[in-house]
Amino acid sequence: MTKPKKITTKERIKNTAIELFNIQDSLSITTNHIAKAAGISAGNLYYHYRNKEEIIREIYAEMSERIESLKSFEKMITSPNPLNVLDESFDHYGDLFWEYRFLMRDAPVLMALDSELKRAFVANQEKRITQIAGVIKFLISEEILQNIAKDEIPLRAKLYWFVTAYWQVFASMDGDVSRESIRETKEAMFKIHIAPFLSEKGRGMMEMFTLNAGGEIPVPL
Repeated sequence: MTKPKKITTKERIKNTAIELFNIQDSLSITTNHIAKAAGISAGNLYYHYRNKEEIIREIYAEMSERIESLKSFEKMITSPNPLNVLDESFDHYGDLFWEYRFLMRDAPVLMALDSELKRAFVANQEKRITQIAGVIKFLISEEILQNIAKDEIPLRAKLYWFVTAYWQVFASMDGDVSRESIRETKEAMFKIHIAPFLSEKGRGMMEMFTLNAGGEIPVPL
């Protein structure tokens, strides 16, 4: 039997910070709160991280790496049913968004306070928008989507990114990020931004993978 991997102090600090940031607003949590909850001294925390901003930047990098490791865009363009991959990808994204929900909720404020985090976010945003535009072009070329003008694609890519990246900021205005608000993001994308533009081929793909999964069709067909 293999022994479970021993968690390092640095990992414990990061995991504790995620837990505290998710429960409360990230602005009110200090390094002293994190150190106390992790069961270490403040000095031990500062041995691993210079400040709270550095912890948040590392958490953001971790989330980005995990999203990248899903290789959703690559799988989509090589799958016999790209819409199935898109559906599954939203579920995976939803799990990660929930795990790191404070980032989805507090991103604008955190970026305003940390220019280094903002640079990382903007670079990632540009990359994602380019990938989304590529997927839209692919789905059009495969005659899965229709009635989308070529000059609309860059704007649509930005809009799709905006919905997925900032929906939780909106949701937290009168409550908090929840599993339901994360699910709404997927529902908005499929019902409003995808379903109206599905070709007959696209509708068939959607119907096929939904029936195979034994669930309800997520868009009006």
